[in-house]
Amino acid sequence: MRKYLLHILVLASSYALAQDSTGYIKIRNLFIEGNKKTKVFVIRREMTLHENDSFPSKDMFSVLQQNKQNIFNLNLFNDVSVNIKNWENDSLDLITTVHERWVIVPVPIIKFADRNVAEWWRQYRHDFKRLQYGAQLNWDNFTGRNDRFLFGMSFGFAQRMDIGYVLPQFNKGKQQIGFSVFLTLLRTKYVAYNTINDQLAFLDLSKSWLLKKIEITPQISYRKRIYNTHFISIGYGYTAINDSVAKANPGYFLNGDRTQQYFKVGYIFESDHRDFRTYATSGWLFSFNFTNYGLGFLKTRMSATGIKFNKYFQWKKHPIFSMAGMFKWQFSWPFNQPYNLQYTKSLGYEENAIRGYEVNVLDGRHFLLAKNEYRLRVFDFQIKNMKRLQAKNSAILNSSLAYLPLKLYLTAYFDAGYVWDNYFIANNQLKNKWQFGYGVGLNLVTAGEKVLRIEYSLNRYLQKGLYLHFEQPL
Repeated sequence: MRKYLLHILVLASSYALAQDSTGYIKIRNLFIEGNKKTKVFVIRREMTLHENDSFPSKDMFSVLQQNKQNIFNLNLFNDVSVNIKNWENDSLDLITTVHERWVIVPVPIIKFADRNVAEWWRQYRHDFKRLQYGAQLNWDNFTGRNDRFLFGMSFGFAQRMDIGYVLPQFNKGKQQIGFSVFLTLLRTKYVAYNTINDQLAFLDLSKSWLLKKIEITPQISYRKRIYNTHFISIGYGYTAINDSVAKANPGYFLNGDRTQQYFKVGYIFESDHRDFRTYATSGWLFSFNFTNYGLGFLKTRMSATGIKFNKYFQWKKHPIFSMAGMFKWQFSWPFNQPYNLQYTKSLGYEENAIRGYEVNVLDGRHFLLAKNEYRLRVFDFQIKNMKRLQAKNSAILNSSLAYLPLKLYLTAYFDAGYVWDNYFIANNQLKNKWQFGYGVGLNLVTAGEKVLRIEYSLNRYLQKGLYLHFEQPL
């Protein structure tokens, strides 16, 4: 039986609430346990409490719960507990216990040439020639500093290699500066050369490579406060297409060019106050972005900027009910833009999508997107909570498998969006007018940031379908 149980914290907080509302609690000592690889300073960096700090006794439960969530959001631990020890008068010790999760995770790569399963299944008759397969190795907490090394290779209709390294805390002192770099090498025999009838149009599978690309993106992050982060990136990209792509769409790179190269500079500000970043049920997230391609002296010249705000609510009386909402606006210039950069400011890609339009792409220069989702938690399960295993003190309780969360949510949602465009207008009718979709679904949430979603959606034109997704909707 563990020495320090969570119910001690609840009893302690109740005691504190009974005291004078102006009373303060002082932290004498702060202990960290269970971190076999993770450096202590990585955990302490996420905490708002330190030795000799004081806080109002009436806020005890909320303050300790917030620190627990901050540490859990590192995504390094299966379980985190913050408990009380040696409470005497108005001072106490805190003990933070963590259970580290697997750090080396091999992930199979099974991708299609298409943006989602529905497009592959409906438009291209689930053609397995469009399959890309391989593996990616994610090595989290590489040196114990919450850093990540990743390496991925895939083959099939496309050959791709990704190498990346992320170090959130570069300087040991105040731990405010981080660094990352990503390299991508790609060549493919399938290319979406244009958008026709609001759907991506692909050239037939070629025997030769239709597109070759290399991109490298270093990035510096600055995080003075726990919840606010600035990202500055400077990257270089070079892409070449063969003659058949350029002839099919002379605007792919503009002016019938066969090659494109650019330097790009980007800035992102993010203020993240979500309770759990893997699947938030309360809190909020705000971000601002700006990216410039070409830096004013190369042929490829385009700038894009935008904002996003997510808000999450949880019903306190009945926490199985929650709601999520998102507002996103994206703007780009100049008027003439290369087709291959459409994904940066159009609807139909990843979270920038209206549910019910899975087979469609809404190309444009600017867009406005609003989403909301109502959630009912059906169950929340972990093996470690099974009484039968606890009674037998099974060895499985000491493994990461025991802490693997499994949550199922029943959802209802409504999305709406508008795309402005007077340039990519041929044979596309969905832009320059409001589009909306709605439906119901099931969200299966487990470890990591992926969410298995099964949704039944309808759009403005009462086109309906059952769709499968693997990313968070908002």
